[in-house]
Amino acid sequence: MLTETTVPLTELVHYFNKRNRLARSAGDEDCFAIVDGQVRAQFRGNVLGSLFQPVVERLSGQVIGHEAHLQVLAGEWAGGPTQGVFLEASDDHELVYLDRLVRTLHALNFLLEREQHGGFLALNIHPQLLRVVREHHGHVFESILARCGLTSERIVLEVSDDGFDGISRLRSAIAAYQARGYRVAIDNFGRHTACLDRLEALSPDIVKLDRSLIGHAGHLSLAKRVMTELSGEIRRLGARVVCQCIENPLQLQVAQDAGVDWLQGYRIGRPAAHCLPVVRPRQPREAA
Repeated sequence: MLTETTVPLTELVHYFNKRNRLARSAGDEDCFAIVDGQVRAQFRGNVLGSLFQPVVERLSGQVIGHEAHLQVLAGEWAGGPTQGVFLEASDDHELVYLDRLVRTLHALNFLLEREQHGGFLALNIHPQLLRVVREHHGHVFESILARCGLTSERIVLEVSDDGFDGISRLRSAIAAYQARGYRVAIDNFGRHTACLDRLEALSPDIVKLDRSLIGHAGHLSLAKRVMTELSGEIRRLGARVVCQCIENPLQLQVAQDAGVDWLQGYRIGRPAAHCLPVVRPRQPREAA
């Protein structure tokens, strides 16, 4: 017997399969399927799934959203680096198609999480998409989200500043996403540079500090000083600060002492097939 959740999901999968066949001229080949209650996608012999990693607010300790991670369940890249799947794309057009396919997969699986009452869904955008697509950023994906009953306000798009020598194209893409209601996060800030002037020009909503800044045994005091200073400067620019890749209690303490806004990492919660419940603020009781 089909449940209230399964019926619309089945229709969505059918719709996106038809849409993708037209986009790729792929005959009768289906990209999406529902397997054991989860949506799966296929691309060049690889079977893809979704994992969700919680993001926690530092002050309250509550889950406020999840970042979607790609999972390769079968195929050449199973057990290897998941981003290797993007190497299978034959050209830029197919890479853009794959990037949207993966984000659609995550959005469909996100819909299955009945316990996920609110909160955001963070999705990564492949850097090559930002170089290939020159205008109307977020327009196509906005229509995909609408089919899924999601609004752009529920979505955080994570982009990397790696490989962009100039700032104009990346800034233009970020501004276009924000104009459509998405929040934009700069991922891995501090990996190659921690230029605050460049960050100010990009004007992201969220900044995710690179894992190299969290420090390891013997370097935690330095990590705390660097992260504390960076967090203050980034918040001055109007963005929230996320410390990611927190893997042990000492790193968690450094992040808390540094005063970042949000926490993420294996110590907080590993990527999993299901989202953790998001706690919504209680509504005040009306006087009797």
